[in-house]
Amino acid sequence: MLSVCSETIPPPLTLLVMNNSEDQRGSPSATEEVQLLFVRHEHSIRAFIRALQPSLADADDVLQETFLTVSRKASTFELGTNFVAWACSIARLKVLENFRQQKRGNLLSEAAISALAADAPAAELMTEREDALEKCLGKLAPKVRDLLWRRYSRRQSSDEMAEAAGMTSIAVRVALSKARATLRDCIHSQTKLAQ
Repeated sequence: MLSVCSETIPPPLTLLVMNNSEDQRGSPSATEEVQLLFVRHEHSIRAFIRALQPSLADADDVLQETFLTVSRKASTFELGTNFVAWACSIARLKVLENFRQQKRGNLLSEAAISALAADAPAAELMTEREDALEKCLGKLAPKVRDLLWRRYSRRQSSDEMAEAAGMTSIAVRVALSKARATLRDCIHSQTKLAQ
Protein backbone atom coordinates (compact mmCIF):
# COMPACT_ATOMS: atom_id res chain seq x y z
CA MET A 1 0.00 0.00 0.00
CA LEU A 2 1.22 3.46 -0.85
CA SER A 3 2.13 5.47 2.22
CA VAL A 4 1.22 9.13 1.96
CA CYS A 5 2.23 11.57 4.65
CA SER A 6 1.92 15.30 4.39
CA GLU A 7 3.77 18.01 6.21
CA THR A 8 1.96 20.19 8.71
CA ILE A 9 4.66 22.76 9.50
CA PRO A 10 4.18 25.65 8.71
CA PRO A 11 0.48 26.30 8.10
CA PRO A 12 -0.56 25.41 4.56
CA LEU A 13 0.02 27.75 1.69
CA THR A 14 -3.14 29.75 1.77
CA LEU A 15 -4.89 29.70 -1.55
CA LEU A 16 -6.94 32.77 -2.14
CA VAL A 17 -10.59 31.99 -2.42
CA MET A 18 -11.81 33.65 -5.54
CA ASN A 19 -15.21 34.12 -7.04
CA ASN A 20 -15.39 32.38 -10.37
CA SER A 21 -17.62 34.54 -12.48
CA GLU A 22 -17.22 32.14 -15.42
CA ASP A 23 -19.11 29.41 -13.56
CA GLN A 24 -22.68 30.25 -14.47
CA ARG A 25 -24.07 26.83 -13.48
CA GLY A 26 -23.39 27.15 -9.77
CA SER A 27 -24.01 29.93 -7.34
CA PRO A 28 -21.02 31.88 -6.06
CA SER A 29 -21.73 30.47 -2.60
CA ALA A 30 -21.30 26.88 -3.89
CA THR A 31 -18.02 27.83 -5.55
CA GLU A 32 -16.83 29.59 -2.44
CA GLU A 33 -17.83 26.63 -0.25
CA VAL A 34 -15.87 24.21 -2.45
CA GLN A 35 -12.85 26.53 -2.48
CA LEU A 36 -12.92 26.69 1.31
CA LEU A 37 -13.08 22.90 1.46
CA PHE A 38 -10.10 22.75 -0.88
CA VAL A 39 -8.06 25.04 1.34
CA ARG A 40 -9.08 23.05 4.43
CA HIS A 41 -8.00 19.76 2.81
CA GLU A 42 -5.04 21.10 0.84
CA HIS A 43 -2.52 18.92 2.72
CA SER A 44 -4.34 15.71 1.81
CA ILE A 45 -4.75 16.73 -1.82
CA ARG A 46 -1.12 17.88 -2.05
CA ALA A 47 0.09 14.60 -0.51
CA PHE A 48 -1.96 12.62 -3.02
CA ILE A 49 -0.51 14.63 -5.91
CA ARG A 50 3.05 14.36 -4.57
CA ALA A 51 2.68 10.58 -4.37
CA LEU A 52 1.87 10.52 -8.09
CA GLN A 53 4.01 13.41 -9.32
CA PRO A 54 7.67 13.14 -8.23
CA SER A 55 8.65 16.63 -9.38
CA LEU A 56 7.88 19.25 -6.73
CA ALA A 57 7.43 22.01 -9.31
CA ASP A 58 5.09 19.86 -11.42
CA ALA A 59 3.16 18.83 -8.30
CA ASP A 60 2.62 22.49 -7.41
CA ASP A 61 1.39 23.18 -10.96
CA VAL A 62 -0.97 20.21 -10.76
CA LEU A 63 -2.27 21.42 -7.38
CA GLN A 64 -3.05 24.84 -8.88
CA GLU A 65 -4.74 23.28 -11.90
CA THR A 66 -6.74 21.05 -9.59
CA PHE A 67 -7.86 24.08 -7.56
CA LEU A 68 -9.01 25.86 -10.72
CA THR A 69 -10.86 22.79 -11.99
CA VAL A 70 -12.47 22.16 -8.59
CA SER A 71 -13.60 25.81 -8.61
CA ARG A 72 -15.05 25.52 -12.12
CA LYS A 73 -16.84 22.26 -11.26
CA ALA A 74 -18.12 23.41 -7.87
CA SER A 75 -21.74 23.02 -8.94
CA THR A 76 -21.21 19.29 -9.57
CA PHE A 77 -20.01 18.58 -6.03
CA GLU A 78 -22.67 17.43 -3.57
CA LEU A 79 -22.06 19.00 -0.17
CA GLY A 80 -21.93 16.35 2.52
CA THR A 81 -20.16 13.79 0.34
CA ASN A 82 -16.44 12.97 0.46
CA PHE A 83 -14.77 16.15 -0.80
CA VAL A 84 -11.19 14.82 -0.61
CA ALA A 85 -12.07 11.77 -2.72
CA TRP A 86 -13.77 14.03 -5.29
CA ALA A 87 -10.87 16.49 -5.40
CA CYS A 88 -8.31 13.66 -5.58
CA SER A 89 -10.13 12.12 -8.55
CA ILE A 90 -9.79 15.47 -10.31
CA ALA A 91 -6.14 15.68 -9.21
CA ARG A 92 -5.46 12.22 -10.63
CA LEU A 93 -6.78 13.33 -14.01
CA LYS A 94 -4.66 16.48 -13.81
CA VAL A 95 -1.54 14.41 -13.05
CA LEU A 96 -2.28 12.22 -16.08
CA GLU A 97 -2.90 15.33 -18.21
CA ASN A 98 0.41 16.81 -17.03
CA PHE A 99 2.16 13.53 -17.79
CA ARG A 100 0.77 13.45 -21.34
CA GLN A 101 1.70 17.08 -21.98
CA GLN A 102 5.26 16.76 -20.76
CA LYS A 103 6.21 13.18 -21.70
CA ARG A 104 9.76 14.16 -20.77
CA GLY A 105 11.72 12.97 -17.74
CA ASN A 106 8.69 11.52 -15.96
CA LEU A 107 9.79 8.71 -13.73
CA LEU A 108 6.41 7.00 -13.75
CA SER A 109 4.44 5.66 -16.68
CA GLU A 110 0.79 6.50 -17.17
CA ALA A 111 -0.12 2.96 -16.08
CA ALA A 112 1.96 3.35 -12.92
CA ILE A 113 0.24 6.64 -12.08
CA SER A 114 -3.17 5.00 -12.50
CA ALA A 115 -2.13 2.02 -10.37
CA LEU A 116 -0.77 4.28 -7.61
CA ALA A 117 -3.93 6.36 -7.62
CA ALA A 118 -6.07 3.23 -7.31
CA ASP A 119 -3.90 1.97 -4.42
CA ALA A 120 -3.79 5.31 -2.55
CA PRO A 121 -5.12 5.23 1.00
CA ALA A 122 -8.66 6.35 1.68
CA ALA A 123 -9.18 10.01 2.56
CA GLU A 124 -10.26 9.02 6.08
CA LEU A 125 -6.96 7.22 6.66
CA MET A 126 -5.02 10.21 5.34
CA THR A 127 -6.93 12.56 7.65
CA GLU A 128 -6.35 10.18 10.57
CA ARG A 129 -2.62 10.09 9.81
CA GLU A 130 -2.50 13.89 9.49
CA ASP A 131 -4.18 14.28 12.87
CA ALA A 132 -1.71 11.82 14.39
CA LEU A 133 1.20 13.65 12.76
CA GLU A 134 0.01 16.95 14.19
CA LYS A 135 -0.23 15.47 17.70
CA CYS A 136 3.16 13.82 17.39
CA LEU A 137 4.81 16.99 16.10
CA GLY A 138 3.44 18.79 19.14
CA LYS A 139 5.33 16.36 21.37
CA LEU A 140 8.69 17.18 19.78
CA ALA A 141 11.06 19.81 21.14
CA PRO A 142 10.78 23.19 19.39
CA LYS A 143 14.34 22.92 18.03
CA VAL A 144 13.52 19.56 16.42
CA ARG A 145 10.28 20.94 14.95
CA ASP A 146 12.29 23.84 13.54
CA LEU A 147 14.73 21.41 11.89
CA LEU A 148 11.85 19.45 10.35
CA TRP A 149 10.26 22.66 9.11
CA ARG A 150 13.53 23.82 7.56
CA ARG A 151 14.05 20.45 5.86
CA TYR A 152 10.58 19.70 4.57
CA SER A 153 8.96 23.10 4.12
CA ARG A 154 11.94 25.24 3.19
CA ARG A 155 13.83 22.37 1.52
CA GLN A 156 17.09 23.44 3.13
CA SER A 157 20.18 21.27 2.90
CA SER A 158 21.78 19.90 6.05
CA ASP A 159 24.60 22.46 5.65
CA GLU A 160 22.13 25.36 5.49
CA MET A 161 20.22 24.00 8.46
CA ALA A 162 23.42 23.48 10.44
CA GLU A 163 24.47 27.09 9.90
CA ALA A 164 21.05 28.43 10.94
CA ALA A 165 20.76 26.16 13.99
CA GLY A 166 24.35 26.43 15.17
CA MET A 167 24.98 22.72 14.72
CA THR A 168 27.24 20.59 12.58
CA SER A 169 25.84 19.10 9.40
CA ILE A 170 26.26 15.59 10.83
CA ALA A 171 24.39 16.57 14.01
CA VAL A 172 21.52 17.90 11.87
CA ARG A 173 21.29 14.65 9.90
CA VAL A 174 21.33 12.59 13.11
CA ALA A 175 18.66 14.81 14.70
CA LEU A 176 16.45 14.51 11.60
CA SER A 177 16.89 10.75 11.52
CA LYS A 178 15.88 10.45 15.17
CA ALA A 179 12.95 12.83 14.66
CA ARG A 180 11.65 10.80 11.69
CA ALA A 181 11.92 7.56 13.70
CA THR A 182 10.14 9.17 16.66
CA LEU A 183 7.38 10.51 14.40
CA ARG A 184 6.99 7.16 12.63
CA ASP A 185 6.61 5.30 15.93
CA CYS A 186 4.32 7.93 17.42
CA ILE A 187 2.05 8.02 14.33
CA HIS A 188 1.90 4.23 14.32
CA SER A 189 0.84 4.13 17.97
CA GLN A 190 -1.65 7.01 17.52
CA THR A 191 -3.35 5.35 14.55
CA LYS A 192 -3.45 2.01 16.40
CA LEU A 193 -5.19 3.74 19.33
CA ALA A 194 -7.75 5.25 16.97
CA GLN A 195 -8.68 1.82 15.64
